[in-house]
Amino acid sequence: MAPAHTVLGLALLATRIRADETDDDATDSIFIDPDSFPDDWYGGLQLTQLFLAYCVILYFGCNMISDGAELLMLTPYSKLVGAVILPILGAVPDGAIVLFSGIGPDAQTNLDVGVGALAGSTVMLITIPWFLAIYGGRVDLDSNGQPKYATKKKRLTEGNLWDAGVCTGETGSIVVRNMAYWMAITSIPYLVIEVGALIAEAENGGILNQQNLDDVTLESEGSPERVYAIVGTLMTIGFFLAYLKYQNDRTSSPSVASKQVRAVQNTVSGGQGLVAAVRPLLEAMEKQEQEMSQTGASQSLIQAESKRSMTMLQNVLRPFFSKYDVDGSGTLETSELGRVFMDLNEPKSAHELEALFKNFDTDQSGEISFVEFCDGVRSYIGKKKANESAAVDRTSSRVEEESKEDDGDESEEEECPDEFAQEKFKTIEEQQAAIKRSAAYLCGVGTIVVLIFSDPISDVLTAIGERIGVNAFYVAFVVAPLITNGSELMASYTFAQKKTMKSMTVAYEQLLGAAVMNNTYCLFIFLILIATQGLYWNYTAEVIAILLAELCVFVVATQFKVHTMKTALAVLAIYPATILVVWMLETLAGIS
Repeated sequence: MAPAHTVLGLALLATRIRADETDDDATDSIFIDPDSFPDDWYGGLQLTQLFLAYCVILYFGCNMISDGAELLMLTPYSKLVGAVILPILGAVPDGAIVLFSGIGPDAQTNLDVGVGALAGSTVMLITIPWFLAIYGGRVDLDSNGQPKYATKKKRLTEGNLWDAGVCTGETGSIVVRNMAYWMAITSIPYLVIEVGALIAEAENGGILNQQNLDDVTLESEGSPERVYAIVGTLMTIGFFLAYLKYQNDRTSSPSVASKQVRAVQNTVSGGQGLVAAVRPLLEAMEKQEQEMSQTGASQSLIQAESKRSMTMLQNVLRPFFSKYDVDGSGTLETSELGRVFMDLNEPKSAHELEALFKNFDTDQSGEISFVEFCDGVRSYIGKKKANESAAVDRTSSRVEEESKEDDGDESEEEECPDEFAQEKFKTIEEQQAAIKRSAAYLCGVGTIVVLIFSDPISDVLTAIGERIGVNAFYVAFVVAPLITNGSELMASYTFAQKKTMKSMTVAYEQLLGAAVMNNTYCLFIFLILIATQGLYWNYTAEVIAILLAELCVFVVATQFKVHTMKTALAVLAIYPATILVVWMLETLAGIS
């Protein structure tokens, strides 16, 4: 985690870099003009030093954003971190580079940097981290070619590279598949602006370029490209908001919880016993808590989930409790408890009822409160389930226990940082408030740093491309994502190393979510520049490359349930292939 004063110190150091024999214009800004460096080797060295200084500053800024997002994993927002929060924060640097590349007197030239950053970020995030996630998360395959997650031994044999793979399970596959569809749908605005660009080209008798830009008058209201840019902008906004709503509905799922409650109530009312009706709900609650533990949730967050689960159970049992609370006191006596269990199709003898009442009445007040009743029912079902399990064959029971022990050994619970240890706070609420404040600070400062230094580094990338005789697009395509998305790249690999289906699901979800953000948030900025700055869209080859890369990953995410190292290498090959596609289209086919 980079302290704010460290970042600011590096920022000050970068702004003090000065070139010998510079023009007076170079001192008009706190940032050095990269074009003011001499054209000799010494000027190239100075440009390299300036570039490295900006890289370090942006690296710290991006890491601050990443650290803040990781803290949010310790809050109730953890379910939104992988699909929403991390992708949005990760898109901030790319969006800033796109924005500043399209502002200023050389905007049209510098826009190549913005396109390179956008294309490079999109392609890199769905290829290289995807490869690393499979490599880091792979486990041994069984005779049927399925990953062996439920095993007492180590899940990956040392040295096993090719006979290993990953999967996300049935539930995870649905999540990943839906995310892939979101990536595909949100890529439509690329086609919209591309159609507009082709129409503008046809109407003006040739390829738009800097020389004939003044004659095209793109800022006129009737310009096809500008109109299509506005349409594409509105589409990106709509897709962005729809995606956020989808993720919020998916994670909160109040309607799902209500359906679960009604289903249990209908089951009991239909004549089945309490155990048969409530057990599936309790098992689902326990499974959710176990998955949270395996995916690195903090203890306080697990407790919050347990509290939410108990609320669901209370909603199920309240009608049966209230029915016999005749005096409205909120408590039950022994006889009333007996009638409740009779209504729940769980009749009890007098002796059983007396023992049951004693277990439920934890405060020994002689009455059972609603909370005591719910806790008692949960304990009652747990004991009954344990008694039934004890009657099962010991061999089968031993195998099941070994599997459970293995899951526990392989799970990793992300520890809360020392400064947020629960014993340092009086309540969980205070702990959560402190975590949220720190996360907001890190994300806020990191975002400010990134926004400040994204403008000068886009100029530097353009200057580097001019010096080495390479289009700024290719420089930005390769370099910019490593600067702005390096932390996301390593985060996916580290998370996948937990070697669980859930961790692989979240890793894929994060990467596909990043593509969605680039297709909406970053492309929105790009289209706004086209619509308002009088710039032209001349990136047909780049659009083709982006869409081909997303199409390939879409096929992998939706059609392959098990991903092996062969799959990983195929996905990795997409990255250099996109650069080759752009070069071939521009150089050999003459497509701009």
